[in-house]
Amino acid sequence: MAEVSNANNSNNVSAGKGVKGGYIFSAPVGTTLPDKVIKNKSELDPAFMCLGFVSEDGYVESVSEDSNDTVDMNGDLMDSSNSNRVESAQLTLAEIKAETLKRQYGDGNVTDEGGLITVKHNSDSHPTFAYVLLLLLKNGRKWTKVVPRGQSSELDDLTISSSELCQRALTMKYLTDEDGNTCYDYIESTETAAA
Repeated sequence: MAEVSNANNSNNVSAGKGVKGGYIFSAPVGTTLPDKVIKNKSELDPAFMCLGFVSEDGYVESVSEDSNDTVDMNGDLMDSSNSNRVESAQLTLAEIKAETLKRQYGDGNVTDEGGLITVKHNSDSHPTFAYVLLLLLKNGRKWTKVVPRGQSSELDDLTISSSELCQRALTMKYLTDEDGNTCYDYIESTETAAA
């Protein structure tokens, strides 16, 4: 086992990108989720469907937390606790196909039959699915991001133009799982050897 370094290490500094050939997958909630770094897409449960390309804006993950501050009679902070925590991601699914549209408009609002995709726009359009991202860091390090329960919560404006991607940015909120977690990251280490 390699020793943990107590110095700066440029191997730990990296941009991130999706694995070639497919990097964002989705399946019904309850599908068996990965609990390690996925080295090959074949390791995913077959229920996970590839959602295709994500636009150049990438996958933007956000955490919003509200805090309750308790101060004493002098106005000095004695304690601070979280009262609300919401984790979410924004992404633009670039491919126009039934699977991507179902994530945006709801499973029951999208059909693909006889060569025709039909999308119904209504208030029943906040589906919840499990998501897996297969990512790559510098020097071939693999990173698997797992969202057990991602709920579509907001769609940005759709611009139809010859100079823009015909798609809406999707905001997905991470719901807590049975263990109280919203997301799991599995990242190959540069400091310890694989078991």
